[in-house]
Amino acid sequence: MSRRIAVVHEADADFRTATELADRILLEAIDWLEEDQLNHHREWFAHAVGGERLTWKGVKQLATDLGIRAHGHFDGEPGEADAAAGRRAILYLREAFPELAGVVLIRDQDDQPERRKGLEQARGQEKSGIPVVVGLAVVERESWVISGFDPQDDDEKARLSAVRQTLPFDPCLQSHQLTACKNDLAPRSPKRVLRLLTEGHHHRERRCWSVTSLQTLRDRGEHNGLAMYLDEVRTRLAVLIGHVS
Repeated sequence: MSRRIAVVHEADADFRTATELADRILLEAIDWLEEDQLNHHREWFAHAVGGERLTWKGVKQLATDLGIRAHGHFDGEPGEADAAAGRRAILYLREAFPELAGVVLIRDQDDQPERRKGLEQARGQEKSGIPVVVGLAVVERESWVISGFDPQDDDEKARLSAVRQTLPFDPCLQSHQLTACKNDLAPRSPKRVLRLLTEGHHHRERRCWSVTSLQTLRDRGEHNGLAMYLDEVRTRLAVLIGHVS
């Protein structure tokens, strides 16, 4: 039976990146699982029954329409950034999808490092047994993608070299040092760096998370939230499907 797992996200690119990475972890963690069997064992979904996308903004409205509220303290502590939003999303998903098997909360940290604690506070209130995975990209989703960029030819080596001339560090090895900002042309903007490295080609961008080895992604993702996300998928979601090797 396919386990239905809801993914709350900010944009379609976040959904694709998070779920395709998660599938790679499921295949790595479960010995008998083959790629052509994935659809029989897990279903990632990103839409409500009415077709509304499960974005953070969309879920807020959907929860409000059902009269769901989330506020106050979390285990005696004031809620940090996204604590109420995360709790509201979980409560809504439980109400709207009785067959729910798991929840993935994907979020950019932006300039709010306290979001990690807030989302963990929200998860800590969930006593139903439904696993909740927190995926917080430091500083943005693009940082995760950049950490998977390995030059494939001389042109790509030249592009990386050109980007490094504008930064005091290697963005592929230290993507967490990039800076979330509204100016996508700023030297440390993850969006700028990724665009220059991949020349804006989606297929090249996708290779960064779909082809680069998981060990490389873990090593480079130690500080940008990616390694933590991969570990959470393995420990919280893979066990829904089978024994984790």
